[in-house]
Amino acid sequence: MPHCLLARPDRVFFVSDARFLKILVVEDAEADYELLRLALKRAGYTVESERVEDEAEMRAALAAQAWDVVISDHRLPTFSAHGALETLQSCGMDTPFIIVSGAIGEDAAVEAMRDGADDYILKDRLARLIPAVERSMRSAAARANQRAAEAALRESEARLRAIAANLPGMLFHMRTNEDGTQPFFTYASEGSRLVFGHRAEAFLEDPQLLFNLIAAQNRPLLEAALSQAAVTMKNLRWEGRTRARSVAVRWVQIDASPRRVEGERGIVWDGLVADITPLKDAQAQLYASREELRSLSAHLERAKEQERARIAREIHDDIGGTLTGLKADMAWIKKRFGNEPGMAEKLSSMAGLVDASMQASVRIARDLRPPILDFGFVAAIEWQAKDFQKRNGVSCRLNCESEVELDSDRATAVFRIFQELLTNISKHAHANTVDIHLHADGDRLYLEVDDNGIGIGERDRAKVDSYGIRGMIERARELDGHLTVGPRDGSGTRAALELPLKNRNEGVATA
Repeated sequence: MPHCLLARPDRVFFVSDARFLKILVVEDAEADYELLRLALKRAGYTVESERVEDEAEMRAALAAQAWDVVISDHRLPTFSAHGALETLQSCGMDTPFIIVSGAIGEDAAVEAMRDGADDYILKDRLARLIPAVERSMRSAAARANQRAAEAALRESEARLRAIAANLPGMLFHMRTNEDGTQPFFTYASEGSRLVFGHRAEAFLEDPQLLFNLIAAQNRPLLEAALSQAAVTMKNLRWEGRTRARSVAVRWVQIDASPRRVEGERGIVWDGLVADITPLKDAQAQLYASREELRSLSAHLERAKEQERARIAREIHDDIGGTLTGLKADMAWIKKRFGNEPGMAEKLSSMAGLVDASMQASVRIARDLRPPILDFGFVAAIEWQAKDFQKRNGVSCRLNCESEVELDSDRATAVFRIFQELLTNISKHAHANTVDIHLHADGDRLYLEVDDNGIGIGERDRAKVDSYGIRGMIERARELDGHLTVGPRDGSGTRAALELPLKNRNEGVATA
């Protein structure tokens, strides 16, 4: 005999090497009851059993404990197999039910099996009892497993529906040809109503509905992206606008992963159509805010440069003129009273102070707005490079392939960026050579500043207080250009500025 057998659908019992079986017997004859027990014991079972004769006793026994098998006589004085089966079923139990009777007609047996009995056996053929018990228990266990699987499937589907209902988009399952054409949907979630204003079933009924709901100018891009993803078997990621219909125009993002099913042709796509309209709106607001800030920053820079130029002119015209007049008056005093004791020495000291003041006013005015810019942009760069070399003792070599013409505002902004780059080199680079390359190519200006110093790292550029580099990068953006600052090959730092020679809506003015 086998060592182990499922005695109940949810557990297996072992008692030494014997099998354990709990049987409820609906029988009015004690002798027949003992024959059943004896047959089971001879088959190697350890039997725990109880005999009942009517519905009340059966219900009490079913309520008291769980049974592995119910065996019932077909006809009893006050009860019957049909009544016993109904009693068992009314208790919501799927316990195997076997009819054992001295005489049961074929029609009655068929009806009992149709009503839910697992088997029927004649009392004079009890040899069939053990196979029938074992078979009915296996069937009950299979039914229990099937019910558990179905319950798990229902729970999984319920979770999927709950997840899909709370997603800001439409989950879908789609199939296409190998090249990503001929799509058709096998599943779409109810999120389709929020995104597209269509019920989920509409996507199953019309394979082209998703593509028809995409804005006409975006549709070819989606089809091309799907085809490319199908050919390469890579994830599809695409975003674009929907066309107006029952809901407002929305931005959607489609993400889907492809897979092949063994034995089937084509590609299966599992994906999500997400409504990213709030994100796009936020991005648009952010971009608009940035443009406003850049416009304001550019306006402030222009106002600052204009104010610098005004102050420089006033220093040159007013303070410079006053100091020049003062120096002339001192010369007149010296001519008439220079021979008096102590006067010459005092006048000489005063003349030194006036000269220092004149030099300081010239330097301040030059720093506010170098007058060399009035003689051309390239000339201003050359002068700044020579001045940097003179002040810092650093070899500064300028290579300019052609004359560069910029409008006044643009020339001033680029010159300020160049000044800041040289200032950073003097403060941080510890370089002894600076190479400057300036040229125009078509309608673009290129300025490169290389030094052989200690170089710049990512951490240096990411410093919270690194306002110099950030300011230069922002100035370049205001000019519709860009500036990169980073390590160069070998050692040192390279700063590369590229920008258009003129504003998008303006002509070129000679600086």
